[in-house]
Formats: sequence, C-alpha cells, structure tokens
Amino acid sequence: MNDIIRQFYEKNHLPKPIIDQKIAAFSRHSDIAAEFEQWISDRTYKIQDAVTVEGYNAKKLSVLSEYLNGDGAFILLIELRENPRKAHKRIEQDFKYK
Repeated sequence: MNDIIRQFYEKNHLPKPIIDQKIAAFSRHSDIAAEFEQWISDRTYKIQDAVTVEGYNAKKLSVLSEYLNGDGAFILLIELRENPRKAHKRIEQDFKYK
C-alpha cells in the first residue's frame, strides 16, 4: 500500500529518513494512507465518506493554509488522531485562513 506514497516522496526528493518517518506514520493509519494515495493519483480530495478526525478531513484542512495542500493535510490528520491537543493548538495558533 505504501509504495505509491514512497514513490511520491522519492519523486519530490525528500531525504530517506524523512520518507521513512512519513511512511511509518501512514502505516499506523491505513485509512488515511488510502485516501492520500487517492489524492496522489488524481489530486482531488475525497468529499463523501472522507476520513474525519476531530471534525476535520483533508479537504477542510487544505483550506486552512497554503502549506496544507496534499501531504500536509494528511499528515495533520494523523497528528489530530495521535496527538489531538497538539494538532488543535497548531491549527488555532499557526494557520491563517486563505
């Protein structure tokens, strides 16, 4: 499953340790990984039946900041699931609406 994600990061020239870290995070959340793979394939966010964590889905996160397009939105979904307090703080303090 994570081959598509790994190839995406390799094509974007991320360092191997960063790729490995991101792959490990996606491996813990196969539902988010599957949705990210879909985004990699067609560059669209799933709307219907999208993975929702703490009231957010990838599409909703992507409109919070220009830095949350694609990868950033899905990584933040993982952070919302693993450490919701920290993720909410980031959202409330760091991201300005577009």
